[in-house]
Amino acid sequence: MVDGLGPKRVAALRESGLATAGDLLYHFPRRYLDRSHIVPLKDIGGYVNQTCTVSGTVEKARVERGRRPRLRVLLSDGTGSIELLWFAGVKIFRNMLAPGTEIVATGKVSAYTHVQMVHPMIERPAGNGVRPFFPLYSISEPMREAGISHRLLSKAVGWLLGSISRFPQVIPESLERKRGFPPLEQCLREIHMPSDLSKLDEYLFRLRYEELFRLALTLRWSRRKFALPGRALLPGGLDRRFRKHLPFALTDEQEKAIGTLYADAASDRRMHRLLQGDVGCGKTLVAFFASFPALAGGLQVAWLAPTEVLALQTFGVISSWLGPLGFRAELLKSGVAAEDRHRIMAGLASGGTRFVVGTHALLQPQVKFKQLGMIVIDEQHKFGAAQRLAMQEKDVASDFLLMSATPIPQTLAKTLYGDLDIVTILKPPPGRRPVETFCVPESKRSDMERFVLKEILERGTAAYYVVPRIEHDESLETIRDAETAYAELRKGAFAEISCGCLHGRMSSDEKARVMTSFAAGDIKLLVSTTVVEVGVDVPNATVMIIENAERFGMAQLHQLRGRVGRGSEKSYCFLLTPPGTDSAAAERLAFFSRHHDGFRIAEMDLTLRGPGEVAGFRQTGWEDLQLADIIRDAGLFRHIQEEIEALLPS
Repeated sequence: MVDGLGPKRVAALRESGLATAGDLLYHFPRRYLDRSHIVPLKDIGGYVNQTCTVSGTVEKARVERGRRPRLRVLLSDGTGSIELLWFAGVKIFRNMLAPGTEIVATGKVSAYTHVQMVHPMIERPAGNGVRPFFPLYSISEPMREAGISHRLLSKAVGWLLGSISRFPQVIPESLERKRGFPPLEQCLREIHMPSDLSKLDEYLFRLRYEELFRLALTLRWSRRKFALPGRALLPGGLDRRFRKHLPFALTDEQEKAIGTLYADAASDRRMHRLLQGDVGCGKTLVAFFASFPALAGGLQVAWLAPTEVLALQTFGVISSWLGPLGFRAELLKSGVAAEDRHRIMAGLASGGTRFVVGTHALLQPQVKFKQLGMIVIDEQHKFGAAQRLAMQEKDVASDFLLMSATPIPQTLAKTLYGDLDIVTILKPPPGRRPVETFCVPESKRSDMERFVLKEILERGTAAYYVVPRIEHDESLETIRDAETAYAELRKGAFAEISCGCLHGRMSSDEKARVMTSFAAGDIKLLVSTTVVEVGVDVPNATVMIIENAERFGMAQLHQLRGRVGRGSEKSYCFLLTPPGTDSAAAERLAFFSRHHDGFRIAEMDLTLRGPGEVAGFRQTGWEDLQLADIIRDAGLFRHIQEEIEALLPS
């Protein structure tokens, strides 16, 4: 147990993906507070609207009572004084800041009738003063609710660094010497507690190299797995029988992709294929055709989805397609009743269950298959390389199909996946109309709301209302959240229609009920977080409203917009931004409004925002990487792969 982290805080860390000491050590600061320069208080008036650090002695401390108590502290250093003000944590800070206490305070300087800092970060200097650079971490909502602060994280990391006697040796010593890397312990200490920011890049490079080294080893092992023999399989009569039930003809590009996948299945080599295409191009249908050789050969099919919402949607579609062919699918996800879970797992182990759709629950070691013939991973960039490898190992001869609506450059895909082959569907089915997209300033919000309400009432359609957060955060006043938006909209602009709310913290049953009601038309306006980003298909939905659109990348906005316009009906997407949105974000949203080609949008997103920010690469994909960036560091990654090949036997 780390000092200062009790059961409640440990649970919050685990919920945030920080389950081990290693996770905590590799949860790096996102930036640092520079406290290396102490501003004399006689000069503080020249720092209004700037963040700076001051030091001094508490002269006075008084609590003002009222509906919202506040603490006022007068800090002096002999040259001048400043008021420190707190509205939260009043009792805690009052006990800490008795007159005569020496402190260092860092915060933004403001000036009303006098100069002050509101809610500054404070520290009592030890014998050697305060650290010149204070780390600021990403803190999730569960962590914040459990009282985990930047200071507590820094304290916990310091305790770990002082308590661990031996650090893992990931990079071979010969490569460490060749590269002249500092020891891992020193790198971790200097990144969390830097003594000199000018040397930070040296320590970060060693850890970027280590991350890429781990990834290169994982992918090398994955490629060796696919060098093993596969099974030569044919679709039999399933293809012909299924086509009879389709109410439409396949496009030429869909037919070409299916032919390519059938040729892969007929080979005695394992299929290792990436199927990529724009939103709404029919990837799910093509991948379903690709499962016929395994089903016809008496084998099993596993379909992995990154979210429960997408898994539920896929399960419904797959089940409707399998029924006329004489098969049925099972759904395995967290929250499944114990009795159903045991039944499904027994069916997979015995071979009685031929098709399963699931979330991360499918990755668990206890989930075993009798003979797995095809693995489909939807939205593959949402899974780390180790997770994909875990799925591959369920059957060493199974075919493997990855799907993605986030385009991956051919050269990058070759770097990441080695001998991975790519098949691309460029065009959507005929009859699809581009979604009319508009940037809506705050002054036009009411006009938009009236237009959307009229669309829903007169045309009988439905709308998505996407927000970036689940709960309200007072420190982020301009950012809308699901709970507040739902409460306001159902009583305000959309009081005439039925509204629903969907987010990731709801139980599986709650999510299923909401999505079923929305798909059935019982809910007309669905307020949601980005859990609807991928794969969700409700044909009756023709309007997508996105709050704080400036906070999303264009590739993610394109995914969200792709939830509407999936039929021949005219559809709309409205991008809402708060006052004061910067010009770069406004230009990006204007570009997005004019373009509908997902590949073009992804390329521009990569150019404008940089590789580390684009969904599908580091932000929501290749989640094994914290510091390295697989696009920026592609050259280094290839060099590491060469170094590994030189070290290991073929």
